[in-house]
Amino acid sequence: MKRYAMIPLLTLTLAACGGGSEGGDNTTTSPTLPASVEGKIEQISGNTVTVNGHQYQVESVQYLGTDIAPEKLETNLMVNANTTSRAQTGAHIELEPTFTGRIEKIGEPKDTFTINGIELSFAALSPRIHNGDWVMVSSLPTANAGYKVLSVISFDFDDEGMVEAEGRISSIDFNNGTFKIGKSLTVLFDKSLVNNPKKLRNGTWVEVIGTYNEYEAELTATEMKLKNYNDINGRGEIEGVITWVARDKSKFELNYRGTFDIHPSTKYDDGNLSSLRIGAEVEVDYISKGDTLIAKEIEFEDGDGDGDGDGDFDWDAFEFETEGTVSNVNTDKETFMIELKGAEKTIHIDALTRFEDNLTLESLDGEFLEVEGVIISGEYVAREIEREDD
Repeated sequence: MKRYAMIPLLTLTLAACGGGSEGGDNTTTSPTLPASVEGKIEQISGNTVTVNGHQYQVESVQYLGTDIAPEKLETNLMVNANTTSRAQTGAHIELEPTFTGRIEKIGEPKDTFTINGIELSFAALSPRIHNGDWVMVSSLPTANAGYKVLSVISFDFDDEGMVEAEGRISSIDFNNGTFKIGKSLTVLFDKSLVNNPKKLRNGTWVEVIGTYNEYEAELTATEMKLKNYNDINGRGEIEGVITWVARDKSKFELNYRGTFDIHPSTKYDDGNLSSLRIGAEVEVDYISKGDTLIAKEIEFEDGDGDGDGDGDFDWDAFEFETEGTVSNVNTDKETFMIELKGAEKTIHIDALTRFEDNLTLESLDGEFLEVEGVIISGEYVAREIEREDD
């Protein structure tokens, strides 16, 4: 098999500024930052950048071991700051783009462009970016497997044909070695590219690095990383979009990548528990304990926590709940049928589906259940399955 070079990651070495702490205790010599902070650059002032309210002083910017002028940084660029090992002296930052590759079809139609075969909308694209330029695209997910573009940044870089794409896995086929990202991008893969192939399934969020064939509209993976929020020990912070909320407000899902439990001690900023709605943009300070993510504090970025975001997406149209007797369980396809709005509907199980009351997919047939979920690309995907209360 032909070998390809991996696309490198652009890294920044930053020193934490004293103003990054949200607390008011002036006796603390340095701010206590989460072990991992993921979000967009909110502000740039000289050599200081702000990410999720935390300020960092830029010491150097590197790419492939080559220094790059800090002026290359732009607001709305998604990054990850890991402060675990250097909490007192600085933070290691990695760019977290959703896509990298050659930009094409700018303005066809208006305010859109294409990267790796996926059409995206972005009215604020710089006129200095032209078809064929190599770009990094930062985004957040939208309803129905879409993407809300936050920034498109051009770098003068020879990528040797390598590109990157992130998204939720759907239509996985192990026999053919294919799955889809977003609504349309087909990925060719070998399951040996991941450490635990059992976790490679529909609903998993994946980062794919490889080569894109524009004639076949296929991305051949040479490197894959399955991404969630459980890969840190201790405290983390993440910016994103709420993609599902349990009816009883006991838990919620963020960015299609992880489910967070709500505790009585959970704090809220610019909102409250009732503000938890699908589509709301938030920053979540959380603790990771094994497979459980516990929300410590939730800050609603759109101010009123009404779930409307910027008004471009009708999130409420992409969630459902029903109750009824389950039939036609298919463990191979991970589906079952239940009545929804007067008709039998196929419900899909994915990596983020939670079974309560000791239920399993194999035990569902004939059970009278409550099912909550989301609608993604026309498929009804279960998020929580539990027995109906008497």
